[in-house]
Amino acid sequence: MENRPPRSRAGAPAPLLLILLSAAYCMAYIDRLMMAVVAEPVKQAFALSDTQLFLLTGAAFVVIYGIVGALSGALLDRWSRRKLVILSLGAWSLCTVACGFAGNFWQLALARAGVGVGEAAIVPAAISLISDTYPPERRPLAMAIFYAGGMAGILLAWMIGGWIASAYGWRPAFFLAGPPGLIVGLLILWRGEDPPREAAPVAATSGGSTFRVVWCNRPLVWLIGAGSVVTFVNIGLVNQLGSFFIRSHGMSVREVGLIFGPLMAGGMACGLIGGGWIGNRLAAHGDTDVLIRFSLWNTLALFPLYMLIFLVPSKTLALAATFVGTSISVLYSPCYSAAYQAISAPHTRATAAGISSCANALIGSALATFLVGMLSDHWKPLYGADSLRYAMMAGMVTCLLSALMFLRARALLARESGIRLR
Repeated sequence: MENRPPRSRAGAPAPLLLILLSAAYCMAYIDRLMMAVVAEPVKQAFALSDTQLFLLTGAAFVVIYGIVGALSGALLDRWSRRKLVILSLGAWSLCTVACGFAGNFWQLALARAGVGVGEAAIVPAAISLISDTYPPERRPLAMAIFYAGGMAGILLAWMIGGWIASAYGWRPAFFLAGPPGLIVGLLILWRGEDPPREAAPVAATSGGSTFRVVWCNRPLVWLIGAGSVVTFVNIGLVNQLGSFFIRSHGMSVREVGLIFGPLMAGGMACGLIGGGWIGNRLAAHGDTDVLIRFSLWNTLALFPLYMLIFLVPSKTLALAATFVGTSISVLYSPCYSAAYQAISAPHTRATAAGISSCANALIGSALATFLVGMLSDHWKPLYGADSLRYAMMAGMVTCLLSALMFLRARALLARESGIRLR
């Protein structure tokens, strides 16, 4: 009996719920990244600056996504997570189609904000559902599988979106990206169920709002902060690397879709599954600190790997470095997600996931991406097409800052739990 897979409340195997959530995350990434896939044609169509372009690929989506994500996390700790996922899928799918009808920059920015509102609930809902379905020693791999759904979305967005945009224009890419999400929503309505929530002590649930409980958990706050800063590398740069290869290595939109997209998505999928495998073993033989320590060293390793992408003169070598770099860039993610869920009170897990999603969006995606876009515009008279290359290199300081924040989280956790750091 013990070897059977966990089951949801309605008796459906937990793997089915995990597959449906992964499919939803796949659709989320397709719709999220379509703007990055067609960034250069849209820039030409509306005569945009780099600052405006990265507002569309970054801030116009992620600011709203982050703020609503934090609010949705608190709602998910009180309401049906399945129902909110279904409503979110419908909303962001329709807004993706609306992007294709935009007639100017502001209409496109508004539609992108709508996609952000819709997608805000998917990560908090999924992380909460997975944490209530799988025991701690199995969570990293389950979370890795969920996140790998997003990597499949990256692959499909760059390959299919790039081909459609080059063959038929950027608007049809949005028209075809939205409807599949509605189908996934219907499947979740048909077969998805909420598992029972893990019970929390009465004293823990009587301490006020879930936001306050999370804020008072200082190791959790620093851990979420560290994860949000390093998110620039594995989310913020995803929206910019395509433009980098077009400008600095002369690739076409079609080439980026058929070559760069699969390399990046394949690398990130391998990194996530590998990170989940590692995380399961670390969680089974160690405490939460070992998961944080692994995340810290992983973050430090990203700095030289991504500098290699930006500095090698050969397109082939840069693409090979992209595969390796993107693999390592997400290796920590399952361990990090399992760690912050482990130190969250059970009744605040969705809130913590929503706050993490918000911080990732506002800091790692919106702020860092916007600053890189501004720096690229500032350096354009000096460096020309390579201004983006050097602006992205400057953004890699986020790895070092994140590592310091992971160190602080470890120190606070050790002080509270009485363990000795290694």
